[in-house]
Amino acid sequence: MKLEVRTLTEDEWPLWDDFVDKSPQGTVFHKCFWLKASGRKCVIYGCFTGAELFAGVAVSCRKIFGIKVASQPQDTRYSGVLFKGHDSKYVTKLSAEKEAYQKIAQRLKRDFDLVRFPFPSGPVNLQPFIWEGFSPSIKYTYIIQLDKSLEDIWKEMDEKRKGNIRKAEKDGISVAPSDDFDQAFNLIQKTFTRHKVSIQSKPVIFSHNKVLTERNQCKSFLAKDKNNNYIAAGYIVWDNKRSHYLYAGINYENVHNGAAALVTWKAIEFSKKELGLKEFDFQGSMIPDIERFIRGFGGQQTVQYVVTWVKPYLRIVLFTYEVKCAISSWLRLNEDGENEH
Repeated sequence: MKLEVRTLTEDEWPLWDDFVDKSPQGTVFHKCFWLKASGRKCVIYGCFTGAELFAGVAVSCRKIFGIKVASQPQDTRYSGVLFKGHDSKYVTKLSAEKEAYQKIAQRLKRDFDLVRFPFPSGPVNLQPFIWEGFSPSIKYTYIIQLDKSLEDIWKEMDEKRKGNIRKAEKDGISVAPSDDFDQAFNLIQKTFTRHKVSIQSKPVIFSHNKVLTERNQCKSFLAKDKNNNYIAAGYIVWDNKRSHYLYAGINYENVHNGAAALVTWKAIEFSKKELGLKEFDFQGSMIPDIERFIRGFGGQQTVQYVVTWVKPYLRIVLFTYEVKCAISSWLRLNEDGENEH
């Protein structure tokens, strides 16, 4: 199989969207409308065999102090290389995918000084990237398979999480799907603030919500107490394969310890009953409290790989910068200590 990597013209972007829908790894985050709403220049690299698109990757391009950087667009959970679904025997499929990975990695190294992006969750053959000098790292998410009954999904949940949901229902907490993203984001922002995480991409988040709402591919879930106060929110987006639990929030001034669990359960129900999707992806978290919360819903822990490549000369520059920052920080700490005495 002879493979050629080239950039797609905008006229070919509909070809990419169709490819994303058919690719087993394709997600809403790979679609052209999502890339355009991200607000940065994006380039799609296609790996072709003849006229047929066999694999590809979409990256956000920018320059930082003259350094050419390729990464996933802002507010984007999954990026990475996608492949065409095919029924070839394993050894043939493996060889073709390895070659495509390597050719794409080589092209990205040629065009950029720094490359970093996360793959969709699940197995990825990182060997060709490692051969090309990329450094792998891992994150985790939890995925609930929706090809079973809600009763079976409920049975697989942690008893504590089920108790949270029962308590919320007993206390009169109500949850309804909504298109009021402003209200949902108000609660989401409270949670980010609580965990001391700043939201750098707020305009992009709202830009994505706008296009997703127009396409009927997102929904907020708002929880109210008996006094009609908003106390928790969740937000999902979806594609033709799975829903993605992007954001959740709590009103910490009026906390109910079952409201967030009930919101999440209603989002799972909606994804199963109303959307008929195959999976519910929690999108994971490296914050221990949040990870513990989503783990309780019984999803399967699934790895997500991230690859990074830095041009050799730039590694020295970045290392020197890190050392300077560390020394400056150490000096400030010591000066503060001396001043205290």
